[in-house]
Amino acid sequence: MKQLTSLKILLALMLLTPVLAHASETAMPDTVAAADSVSKKGWWTLGLETANNSSFYGRNTPTRYPYAAATATYTHRSGLWASATTYQLFNTEDYIDETDLSVGYSFSISKRAAANLGYSRFFFSKNTPLVKAVTSNAVTAYTTLDWKYLLTGLKTSYVFGGSNDLFVVLENSRYIPLNPIWKGKRIVGLDPKISITLGTQEFSVTHTEQQKKVINNPSTGGGGGILDPLIPGKGNNNNGGTTTTTTTKTTTTTEHKFKVLNYDFQVPLVIYLGSFEVEPSWRYSIPVNLLEGDESKAQSFYTLNVSYTF
Repeated sequence: MKQLTSLKILLALMLLTPVLAHASETAMPDTVAAADSVSKKGWWTLGLETANNSSFYGRNTPTRYPYAAATATYTHRSGLWASATTYQLFNTEDYIDETDLSVGYSFSISKRAAANLGYSRFFFSKNTPLVKAVTSNAVTAYTTLDWKYLLTGLKTSYVFGGSNDLFVVLENSRYIPLNPIWKGKRIVGLDPKISITLGTQEFSVTHTEQQKKVINNPSTGGGGGILDPLIPGKGNNNNGGTTTTTTTKTTTTTEHKFKVLNYDFQVPLVIYLGSFEVEPSWRYSIPVNLLEGDESKAQSFYTLNVSYTF
């Protein structure tokens, strides 16, 4: 059986995943079309995902932010695709915390190799606490090679807008069929994956500085409220609605150094039920080479993804 699930592109960015704990990492569609899609001009995939926390290339916040996400993707048989994803964090005031719009092109290089190119634009709510919120755009190239014993994937992403960072993710996986559980009536299997993330960390520095501004600028007197760090003087206080703040930022070259950022071990259980795919997953993430002020910690992520293709 082909590793259909392993060929999925991660995003937020997002991509990435994005991407968030998914993927992190905005997700891209399969680089290889399903066999029954040859006669179609294109197909839709609708997905729902929920997880116990969010992260961005191995970086997360001290407070856990479980989320739910909905995705709609259209893939043309030429390989062109477009996708929209919305995220809602469970313990924030905003109804929609993030929206990602992505376009791209997927194609086969050979019988065992495939590639996917994509661009994503991220939109965030005003008060979102996400580490990813300091970015706006991502350009990603993803390639996979099935060399029998392992499926190797290499994803390179350039994230820009607010911060400018380069990331490279190397991953290895192998699909393990478990069809005898249902006597071959259902396609089910494990898809364990090990990955290493390398990159720069300007996004981490930018996020930390923004959080410091929020903490150091409480409003006083009057009706109170929280000052917007991007709009000085907004809010009620004893100075007639104006606030003067001084922020000292020490920039070090470490944020631009290309280093190992994270190690991941993931075990998804993949179940195909006709046009539906159900994928509960456990992932253990180990962030390394943290910058000063970064409170990311090693932890487990639990995710449930359900998708329908038609």
